[in-house]
Amino acid sequence: MLAYINTFVLKGDPQVFESLMASHAEYLRTQAGFGGFELNPSDTRPGEYVNIVQWVSEESHAALRQTKAFQVQVTNLLGVADVSCSEVVEASADVTQAAEARSA
Repeated sequence: MLAYINTFVLKGDPQVFESLMASHAEYLRTQAGFGGFELNPSDTRPGEYVNIVQWVSEESHAALRQTKAFQVQVTNLLGVADVSCSEVVEASADVTQAAEARSA
């Protein structure tokens, strides 16, 4: 399981960003290989959010990135927020087990 971690810095209204992210999360949940989604506002940096999305493999994430819907959603998100940090890490066994239980 891979965790894709992005930090977003808002350009404007948090409600607009959160609405776009909610729609994005709904779409991601329909995709093969999806493992989990988490969006958290920063406690120490107003206007920043950390997003963690889990995928069972790089291949499943790569397939998602090729979809037109994903590309449109990313374009819309980048209209309201910048990505200040992006990282991919191997998810821990606990996270992997929780994601597998959700998808079962």
